[in-house]
Amino acid sequence: MLSTPSNSRDSWITVTAPADGRALGVLPTHSPERVQAVVAGLREAQEAWRALGVVGRANWLTRFRDWLLSNADAIVEVLALETGKSSAAAYREFRVGIDALDYHRTRAADFLGPRRARIGGAANTALQLAIAHRPCAVVGIISTWTFPMAAPLLELIPALLAGSAVVVKPSSVTPLTMRTLVAGWAGLGAPQVLDSVVGHDAGPAVVDSVDLVHFAGSPETGKVVALRAAARLIPCRLELGGKSSAIVLAGVDMARAAAGIALGGLAGSGQSCGSIERVFVESAVYDSFIDRLVEEVVAFGAQDPDDSTVEVMASAAHVQRVQEQVTDAVSRGAEARVGGSGSGHTFEPTVLADADPAMTVLTQQILGPVLAVVRVADVEQAVALANDPYSPCVSVWTTDGSAAGCVSARLTSARIAINDVAVHLNPPMHV
Repeated sequence: MLSTPSNSRDSWITVTAPADGRALGVLPTHSPERVQAVVAGLREAQEAWRALGVVGRANWLTRFRDWLLSNADAIVEVLALETGKSSAAAYREFRVGIDALDYHRTRAADFLGPRRARIGGAANTALQLAIAHRPCAVVGIISTWTFPMAAPLLELIPALLAGSAVVVKPSSVTPLTMRTLVAGWAGLGAPQVLDSVVGHDAGPAVVDSVDLVHFAGSPETGKVVALRAAARLIPCRLELGGKSSAIVLAGVDMARAAAGIALGGLAGSGQSCGSIERVFVESAVYDSFIDRLVEEVVAFGAQDPDDSTVEVMASAAHVQRVQEQVTDAVSRGAEARVGGSGSGHTFEPTVLADADPAMTVLTQQILGPVLAVVRVADVEQAVALANDPYSPCVSVWTTDGSAAGCVSARLTSARIAINDVAVHLNPPMHV
């Protein structure tokens, strides 16, 4: 949760803990002019950073890794406090960042080494083509509140190893984790090629200043970022939210599917692009599956054995957005079989039966503990609905192995699982 004074060039963000409302820190926001100054400083430092070579850069990343491990408890505490995640969930995210760092620093020399390619044709037999990597001077990363440590690390680590300088614009809801990492990098005495900026005006200014931008967030904002980057003719990478789904076919193992889907949609209060938000169930088993799913959701508690508390959501504003989507669905004919309301930083685990594909709860990303269940006539309809809009993750639940394979082959999702909820629980890991 945050508050910012309006109409002030020297505004501040106050970050509070969603679990109890206590103030965690106050950060000054960055005006466009301040962002430009930060990027200019990074651009100046980048030349010497690039000149270190991949081995020299990997050595600094190794020292950074050692600092992260030495300060793991403090970093995890900040991450848990500002997101409302349990300590165990925050530590799992921390480990994703460490794993990504280890993956890239141990392979960077191979990834960035020179390569040669053949040129076809008899007239070109004497020619050789060499492929070399030249880094963008400054890479901008605009990240979300869902994984404030793992998500930006997955991008900034390979950028630094490639020889780029990096500026990160974290969500104003969860900026403290990145501030901690940047301070740790500086405290090592490392070259000044990593920094962060915050505030409403900082995101557009980053796009206007850097040489490559990576954006993670909503499709609506992603379109704006893409157009702004295109106007400058700079590379732009978009990691946009979607609607992860589960497909339940006739003949399913009802108990396993209901338990798995409940966990896949409610873990972490559903605050991940991999969380199940849509459930498409064949008509033959729809009624019995809904009953079983409701039982599982009612019984749902904390998923961490060592944690007895249910995770709160990162911001009260987002709880209100989830409430608006659920209220809209109910007003248009969906039935809240369990849950359906929220307040403060929590939202009840919710099952919406008789959901219609046209409802916003089925077309817009929720990022909350809501399972919208749709009755489908057959597998053809289930596949068509799961592919539109895009599903980052889809799990298919059936005892018919042949049918599962046919369905999987037609899905457009990047990650697909058969009778397995793990695909919905793992943090993003695109290394």
